[in-house]
Amino acid sequence: MPKKPKPTPARTQGLTPAAATPAIRDRVIIAVLFLLPFVFYWKYLWGSNMLYGTDWLGAGGYMIREFMARYISSHGNVAYWLPAILSGQPTGAAFFADMFYPTLLLRLFLPVHVVWTWTFVIQLFLAGLGTYLFLKELKVAQLPAALGGVAYMFAGSLVTLTYAGHDGRLIGTSLLPLALFFLHRGMTRRRFLYFILMGFIMALQLLSGHIQKVYYTGMILVAYFLFMFIAAVRRDRSAGPAVRLCVFFLSGLGFAVALSGVQYLPIYKNMPYASRGSERGYAYASSWSMPVIETFDLLTPKFSGGLESYWGKNPFKLHSEYLGILPLLFAFIAVFRRWKDRNVKFFTCAFVGTLFMAWGGNTPFYYIPYYLFPGVSKFRGPAMIFFVGALSITVLAGLGINYLLHEFNAGEARKAVRTALIAGAVPLVLLILFATMKDAMMSLLRSGTLPEQQKFQALAADYPNIVAGMLLATVFAAIGVLLAHLLIRRRIKPIAFSVVAAAVMVFDIGLSLNLWNETRGYVRGVPPPKEYFAPDEVVAFLKQDTTLYRVLPVNYERSDEGILMYHGIQSTGGQLPNPLQNYQDFIGAGQSVMFQPGNLMQPNFMNLANIKYVIGPVLPADASRYDERSRQVIAQLRAYFSQPNFELVSAGQRYDVYRNRTFLPRAYVAPGYEVVRNKDEVTDRLASQDFDPAQTVLLYKEPGFAASHDSFSGGADITGYDCNVITLKTRASAPALLVLSENYHPDWKAWIDGKPAPVLRAFHTFRAVPLPAGEHEVVFRYDPRYYRAGGISTLASLAFLAVILILTSVRRRKPESGPTN
Repeated sequence: MPKKPKPTPARTQGLTPAAATPAIRDRVIIAVLFLLPFVFYWKYLWGSNMLYGTDWLGAGGYMIREFMARYISSHGNVAYWLPAILSGQPTGAAFFADMFYPTLLLRLFLPVHVVWTWTFVIQLFLAGLGTYLFLKELKVAQLPAALGGVAYMFAGSLVTLTYAGHDGRLIGTSLLPLALFFLHRGMTRRRFLYFILMGFIMALQLLSGHIQKVYYTGMILVAYFLFMFIAAVRRDRSAGPAVRLCVFFLSGLGFAVALSGVQYLPIYKNMPYASRGSERGYAYASSWSMPVIETFDLLTPKFSGGLESYWGKNPFKLHSEYLGILPLLFAFIAVFRRWKDRNVKFFTCAFVGTLFMAWGGNTPFYYIPYYLFPGVSKFRGPAMIFFVGALSITVLAGLGINYLLHEFNAGEARKAVRTALIAGAVPLVLLILFATMKDAMMSLLRSGTLPEQQKFQALAADYPNIVAGMLLATVFAAIGVLLAHLLIRRRIKPIAFSVVAAAVMVFDIGLSLNLWNETRGYVRGVPPPKEYFAPDEVVAFLKQDTTLYRVLPVNYERSDEGILMYHGIQSTGGQLPNPLQNYQDFIGAGQSVMFQPGNLMQPNFMNLANIKYVIGPVLPADASRYDERSRQVIAQLRAYFSQPNFELVSAGQRYDVYRNRTFLPRAYVAPGYEVVRNKDEVTDRLASQDFDPAQTVLLYKEPGFAASHDSFSGGADITGYDCNVITLKTRASAPALLVLSENYHPDWKAWIDGKPAPVLRAFHTFRAVPLPAGEHEVVFRYDPRYYRAGGISTLASLAFLAVILILTSVRRRKPESGPTN
């Protein structure tokens, strides 16, 4: 009589060794994905060195994050205004970095430059994790899905953003796979929660401050939704489920907008006053397109040079599209061996469409999205969309590896090997062409591509690197073909194949992009902030003056880095993603978002901006050894600084500091005014040597009193100066105007002795308040109505998400009702 099987213990019911293995493997894979970024960033994780980035240091990215972290820590509130640069600018309302992204919380407790490095580590991990989860949703097995995660997390579209210091672009790029994961799960399981989680990921992208990346994410999500929606409609043949899916998807998009309200409602309010956000024509929108010829960068990043060796059409290029040879090889196998797979078709089309979008104005195709897709005409840099193409290749690679591991049969082995050989032969053929036909290839590259002689010289200098890059690509392609052959013939185990393939991918990226080379690669370091921002000769002198003033940096190389702001010195210069247009008009920068101080070199403009010191270069006593153009510039600067209103107060080795004897205080009281019609009249009046802005204020509307200059006396003292509140004591013998040389913005409100007072635009960009005669207290306060409304929207969205998660958890734990005895 056979023995009865022993009952399975309650704690192990349903958990067989076969079922436990995938769960354990999941944990191992996720742990490996988390640890892999340490390969490139370990030197910068603990603060002894600082990760370099051009926007991070060269454009003041470090300082604006340090400023906000300091302010919140000391005030318990957000700074809505940044007075240190560009004569005062909005913060969050002007795309103030990742102001509301979760990493802000880390910056309140950890050094800002340490959090910066961990941001790259965390986001690269999320990129790999999202790709892994998404590929598993596509029924890809764990090992090929893991390889897809490795491929995407180290794609050039992500890892090379380190050198540019573009964390906003990194965040948007890294979160795309997670958004697709939740969308796919929502479409297949038809549950509202997953669409809301998709919206949560998009909201995180929005909170990174880089809306263009979110726009491109939205494009691929809409396309993928329609792709799955059509299949669902064909399968269901019913209107009810289709309508429900549409409602769920639109709800997810709406949730993303609502959750990011604290960031984007202030931005929306600020749009009429900002430099960016308006359409500037096709030439602007198609600028910074990816040159078609640079598609060869997919085979070797050395093709277009990169960084200091770049020879392409764009003015400069600080990233690479390279994502390794193995992902291309396995994607090629997926396209040619698994074309019947719907996902292969979709992501192949997604890659091709992305490529045409990235090429931008270099092909006529870009006219279609420019005129048909809302919002495209307001962006520049179409090449930014290539991260969608990188993910498409990665997904195809995962599908290709899955085919080799689990799907092909013995009869297809020869065809699979042949496909791998054809794909691997591409870099070999190019290597032969570039190595043996230099003159012909140089001529081909130059025609229609290199209008500048300087660029052609850069190409000629880089040509040996192109050949070396093609050789390296051929070697990695050969390794990939060998791995594919061994796998197809079942002479290597899947786990061994996966480990070797992952190692090759990481080594390929690290070697090809010089990620371990701090002098030539995309991951470089500098000393920590205390050393990097140590006072130089200019700062050491200026710190002696503790009054409230601004400086004008003329050829001061460190101005944009934020060294002045680091030491509490306010400047009329600096960089911000979206400065106020009024200020750009005032300084003569026009439609540019860069600091171009043409007007500020004139006395009235300089005096109004409270410029007490001007930083200029040391001028050589003997200019005869310089070329003609340099001699002219030296002569002009010498004549300029020889004017009687300048006094040389600090002569250094590299820079001289001049005091402006006629500067106006930050706040003063003027008895008279003129009403003008536009900015051109303001500019013309200020350019006149006969005009005195200390006596007459230029306004766009009547202040409500009659001007009187007869024996007038008055003044203003700033008694409290904060980012969000400024208080003053004023005195005037007759009705007059209080002028504050802080940029005008409608969110700044004023009170005189506790009663609301109008804030007028003075001199096109500054503030003025009509004063009654006598002594008064004037308070300027930033009124963050749109921040409050946005904060309510964000908090309500988070509460909504929490409720959904709780209800879902309760529903899962609720025991199923069954028959009762």
